[in-house]
Amino acid sequence: MHGDEALGRALLVRLAGHLVSGWLSGDARARRLLRATDLSLVPSLNPDGFARARPGDCQGAGPGRENARGKDLNRSFPDQFGDPRPDLDQVPEVRALLRWMKRNRFVLSGNLHGGSVVASYPFDDSPTHKISGVYSKSPDDEVFRYLAKAYASNHPIMKTGTPNCPGEEEETFEDGITNGAQWYDLQGGMQDYNYLWANCFELTFELSCCKYPPASQLEQEWENNRESLLTFIEKVHMGIQGFVRDSVTGAGLENATISVAGIAHNITTGQFGDYHRLLVPRIYNVTATALGYLPVTLENVEVKEGDATTANFSLQPTVVVPASLPTQAAPVAATAPATHTTNVTSAGRPASTHRSIQPEDFRHHHFPDMGIFLRKYATEYPNIARLYSVGKSVEQRELYTMEISDNPGVHEAGEPEFKYIGNMHGNEVVGRELLLNLIEYLCRNYGTDPEVTELVENTRIHIMPSMNPDGYEKAQEGDILGTGGRNNSNNYDLNRNFPDQFVNVTDPLQPETIAVMSWLKSYPFVLSANLHGGSLVVNYPYDDDQQGIATYSRSPDDAVFQQIALSYAEASQAGTLFYSRRKMHRCPRATPAKDLVPDEYFPHGITNGAHWYNVPGGMQDWNYLNTNCFEVTIELGCVKYPKASKLPQYWEQNRRSLLQFIKQVHRGAKGFVLDATDGRGIFNATVSVAGIGHPVTTYKSGDYWRLLTPGMYKITASARGYISETKTVKVGDKAAVQVNFTLTRRTPK
Repeated sequence: MHGDEALGRALLVRLAGHLVSGWLSGDARARRLLRATDLSLVPSLNPDGFARARPGDCQGAGPGRENARGKDLNRSFPDQFGDPRPDLDQVPEVRALLRWMKRNRFVLSGNLHGGSVVASYPFDDSPTHKISGVYSKSPDDEVFRYLAKAYASNHPIMKTGTPNCPGEEEETFEDGITNGAQWYDLQGGMQDYNYLWANCFELTFELSCCKYPPASQLEQEWENNRESLLTFIEKVHMGIQGFVRDSVTGAGLENATISVAGIAHNITTGQFGDYHRLLVPRIYNVTATALGYLPVTLENVEVKEGDATTANFSLQPTVVVPASLPTQAAPVAATAPATHTTNVTSAGRPASTHRSIQPEDFRHHHFPDMGIFLRKYATEYPNIARLYSVGKSVEQRELYTMEISDNPGVHEAGEPEFKYIGNMHGNEVVGRELLLNLIEYLCRNYGTDPEVTELVENTRIHIMPSMNPDGYEKAQEGDILGTGGRNNSNNYDLNRNFPDQFVNVTDPLQPETIAVMSWLKSYPFVLSANLHGGSLVVNYPYDDDQQGIATYSRSPDDAVFQQIALSYAEASQAGTLFYSRRKMHRCPRATPAKDLVPDEYFPHGITNGAHWYNVPGGMQDWNYLNTNCFEVTIELGCVKYPKASKLPQYWEQNRRSLLQFIKQVHRGAKGFVLDATDGRGIFNATVSVAGIGHPVTTYKSGDYWRLLTPGMYKITASARGYISETKTVKVGDKAAVQVNFTLTRRTPK
């Protein structure tokens, strides 16, 4: 992988010859291994670098480590704590490997390096990115330690834990193994990608102190590593294995989820319903789930040393009532027409009447079910859907996010980015289900519904159904105004956990908060909504004030926030959900919830956050103050965790609002700030509006978006080293007006 670390290349060529000759000669071990294992050997992931490297270069002082474009391949993979979407155009080797890994359902992998003698296992980095010394534990830490020891214990030098490499004489590794991040922080590593985004457990083996040893040493290095290499391959057969099948037809169920109680890392089945799950010897409870089937749990599955325990599952299909049929549980479905007329598109043009495909999956999705749902749509609609994770919860559940765009994985210059976040409070579940419905709706209607097609082609939409998956698993269906599951697993309220402009938030930042803050800094989000429950109102910044009392706390963009808040309230079903004829709505409260007053009334269905009640450490204020993103909080109903039978009704009430709110990202002003000399975009230029004390900044191509209400404005673009430029602009009430700036460099004195 590093071109100048050449020993692994030579060893894999030797290993291939050893196995083939063993097969031909009738060697029992080689035959047993090759009969039971599909083995792939890639001697060189970086042949270009190897061609430049020099034999005898032990310390890596010469060329060859990076690929031909100067990129370190082991810093170029999507990372959970760093860049979730690196520039793959610069690393065709990584791009090819990602495709290869997607085509093949690998279970176990070893990545061979050089420069030390140690077995390293995930995670390779941590949220803090401290240089070293931070043990970054994966959910399968025990399995990884077991696998690392399997290699190290058979290597005469590695097992001592004291490789005594030049310059690292005092470096020791207990049992010859180390957690990657504890050794040193490595962002964008391949082994973490394998574990997080595939079913594959990968470790990194540093094979010798000398990176490119002379040929005369290769025979000894083969003797040092032969038994370790063979033993490690054999460990692919440990744990449990089996099939997940349909109980009626007997057919294998592809993409079913296998979860192990107490280990927050699931795997999925292959094309024929087959799976392999690495586990250390012990007793386990194992569950298989699949979309449209009742889950099955096998209890007390015993894993022993040696070959895997067989655990087969037979899942019974569930009977699903189509959402379009009238039922007592969902009366709205009986009267809601399948055809709707779209008033305007995101560009302000009339759209035709169209029979759109409505969602059908109305139920509460626990974490395994949600994972199945998201992977299903990412797999079935790869041209517009990309599933990624922004990090993990306290209990190591993925913070899944679905990107929906006509060019997923790429920021298109000039195209705004939008996000929805649901389930921040774990027991407020309507937003979680609405966002899954929205994903289904956008995917299934793209290319046929003009409104959906235009939105997807002109907007990069990110949807995080659950920011608090741990809390959700503790919440209870039927909870109206309770708090069970509201907080995360460390018992912190995530919507009181962000840095605040007025109050020093002393609670430690939680993993979910850290992950979301990093995510928001990684993408140029323009508009966002955070979906809650327990009331019925759209709430906009600020959420608190200096005095810490319930009073109107006005942001510089108060008029914009009112405009976008009203866009959601007014678009609700028949205009009656938030925005009734009396221009208000209320949730009756026999017993007031904490911080709230009984019998709430909200004129026009919207409220300033602090005017309602004081919330220090809220996420929407942090968005506005620390990024270019305008965020509001939408309370979706009086009941926090309604019965599943009510979910179709919530969809009918909110589906127009969800789409209409996304369209608001296209209002105001947009454009580019360019260098007059070469025409290139200026990154991080400032775009300010006279009279509004809240500037925004440009993204990498010099593109910007500035939400504004209709009116005349003076807009100024400025950048360090350039002469500022001001333009007078008229903003309309539909599509954003294009305003480009070309800045001239200042003459150096």
